[in-house]
Parts: sequence; C-alpha cells; structure tokens
Amino acid sequence: MPYRNSLPAVAAALFLMAPAATVLAQGAPAADKWHPVAKTDSQEAFVNTSSIVAVGPQLEARVKQNFAQPQPSAKKDKSYLSSRTTYRFDCAQRRVAMKEVRAFAGADLQGEQVQKATSSDKNLQWLDAQERTVFGELLDYVCKATPAR
Repeated sequence: MPYRNSLPAVAAALFLMAPAATVLAQGAPAADKWHPVAKTDSQEAFVNTSSIVAVGPQLEARVKQNFAQPQPSAKKDKSYLSSRTTYRFDCAQRRVAMKEVRAFAGADLQGEQVQKATSSDKNLQWLDAQERTVFGELLDYVCKATPAR
C-alpha cells in the first residue's frame, strides 16, 4: 500500500501548490513605504501612506521621525534618534494627538527600542497643528490623502 507521505506524493503536491504559492507571494504586503512630509534642521517626518485610516470623523496614520540629535528617553541614561508614532488627526479642528509611540536608539527605526507609550481614545492629548510646523505639515498631508478602508 503506498504511503501518502512518500517522496513522489510530496513532490506532486508541491508541484500542484507552486502556482498558488506564487500568486499568494505576489499579493503579500510590501515593506512599509515612508513618504517624506516635513523636514527641519532638527528632524524629518515621514508618513506610511498605507497606514492612513478613518477612525470615526478623524484620521489615523503611522509617522516615522528621524532626529538630527539624540532625544532624551524616559528611561534613565537612554536616548533615541528615531520614533514610530501612531497619530490621530482632527482635520476640521487642525489638531493632532499621539495614540502610540515607540522610540529607537538608531535612525530609521533601527537599534534598541528605548521607549514606548500608548494612550487610549478617551485620554488623547490634543495639540494644535499650526501651519508651517511639522505637525501642520503632517496634518495637511494626511487630511488630503484618501484613507484605506
């Protein structure tokens, strides 16, 4: 009686599955794509365009920030050069709130994660996003984008 796990059976199964695996691999999400949005002497901010989503009347997006100088961490004797933050954007009132932040020792989200924080929806701390500021540029970019549904 032939075994179901014999070498010819496994080879045949792999041969039949190869086209489906190729299609699935082509449909797999690509790595995060960061679009540069704002740059100052002290930092550069990028938006992950595929992360923009509607949350009720507001928008939410992931932002990567690279800093020119090390920023002090909440952890003693630690600093960071980059952060990945999920911000909530209130386009109508031109304000921004931090939902989650993770800070990394190196640029471009590399190195040790030295800090993280989250805020619940009811405890969001809203900040004005004035024009011609990093927050203002982020808000303008995100609010003009078509959010993923």
